[in-house]
Amino acid sequence: MSETDPPARRRASEPAGEPEGLRERKKRATRQLISNVATRLFMERGFEDVTVDEVAAAANVSKMTVFNYFARKEDLFFDRGDEAQRLLRAALEGRGRRSPLAALRALMLDLVEQRHHLVKVSAGVAAFWKVVAASPALRARSRELAQDVERDLGQRLAASVGAPDRDPTAHLLAALLIGAWRVAYRTALHHHRSARAAANREAFVELLDRGFAAAAAAARGTPYA
Repeated sequence: MSETDPPARRRASEPAGEPEGLRERKKRATRQLISNVATRLFMERGFEDVTVDEVAAAANVSKMTVFNYFARKEDLFFDRGDEAQRLLRAALEGRGRRSPLAALRALMLDLVEQRHHLVKVSAGVAAFWKVVAASPALRARSRELAQDVERDLGQRLAASVGAPDRDPTAHLLAALLIGAWRVAYRTALHHHRSARAAANREAFVELLDRGFAAAAAAARGTPYA
């Protein structure tokens, strides 16, 4: 799943909760500032050619502060690695009487309809992924994040029907769905310059539906369907 148009970084929609305090707002603003500055520098000069020291200086914070918010340099660029996990988890936990697959399909189609930044394709997003493609470290981190999302989804699917964490059917479904999402997004990204937006969206949904059809076949006769 993708990042948003750099360097403008919108935060994900989050469930309503307790009012955010001043301390939390300041911490969030500092984190966002560091991420925005880092993204701008990486987009301008390339990931490998920018140091964490330079990011800290440009953001007017210490290097230690940068690492207080981001465990590794790559996460300055992939600054919302847990957003997809939160959305998928919320869809399963709030599915009501729908099956797990139906709840996930509704979420993914809703994100496409909203042009949510996890599925949005634009010139800015294309430039973002061009930076990733040029960096071995970012490519590796991108794969790790996708694996994290897939593993977490498998565990959440299993939990949603009371199955063990390592239930193979749950993890097969997670692999099929995340794989379909990645192929659909990559295809949309490849064609975004030449295709009309509506046609691109239709192609995205069509590939997702094929992925869900494969998942439904794999889940036949199980509580996941």
